[in-house]
Amino acid sequence: MTQTDPFISRQIDLNLDIGQGVAEFLTEQEIMPFATSVNVSTGAHAGEPALINKSLEKVKENGELALGALISYPDLIGYGERKIQLTNEELRATILFQLGGLAALAKTHNLELQQVRAHGYLYQQMASNYSVAETVAKSIQEFSKWLTLIGPVSPALKEVGSWTNVRVAFEARVDLRYKADGSVIPFDIEQDSNLDTETVAQRARDLVYKSVAKIENGNEIELNFQTIHLPSRIRNAVEIAKLVKGMVLKPLSLKTVDYEPYLSEFI
Repeated sequence: MTQTDPFISRQIDLNLDIGQGVAEFLTEQEIMPFATSVNVSTGAHAGEPALINKSLEKVKENGELALGALISYPDLIGYGERKIQLTNEELRATILFQLGGLAALAKTHNLELQQVRAHGYLYQQMASNYSVAETVAKSIQEFSKWLTLIGPVSPALKEVGSWTNVRVAFEARVDLRYKADGSVIPFDIEQDSNLDTETVAQRARDLVYKSVAKIENGNEIELNFQTIHLPSRIRNAVEIAKLVKGMVLKPLSLKTVDYEPYLSEFI
């Protein structure tokens, strides 16, 4: 049911990507206190082992955070945004390779992966490409049956999550614009990198209190989501993170979500 009381918000996870580059590291650290879940880059599109390890140290210092892997197509040159095409087997291999490397580093800090989030073009494809979404879901399940997949609100991803029995946490965005079908418009550096705080604040209010997003013609669409992404690559990222966290009265880390509905196949 859509929230109508402007003073009541439901339990929502707030997720943040970290470890994507030295220049962003300080901003990411400033945002971390406002997040409940963090996704560490696996190095395919950005980040390198020492920085990724340092990011895990920061996660360890903030013990209540759910740890996730930020996976992508192998694309250091294009920051994971180029339209790369892999076979299903190639995609499976790169996902498992990325998860394995991050999990190994995390183990040295006594941390375990709780969720997986896709980045860039892989994130976009999961919203509409059934084959890609299924390969991502099955690869994650092959690595661990207990991982949550963070992805865009999408009928395709919802169906894939259902038939693969992978738990999906659907994500809302305050930094991107929405189409009438509920899909996000890919990041445009000219339109999306210099958003004014009030625009983002209104988007956040719509999501947190009413579970809706405005599309370009001014109409509203309803979104069923469990987590909001806190952007780190826009100029007022820290201010926006603080603002969104202030609206969510009951932040809920993904690692605290009940597994019971997903256990039937395994017990």
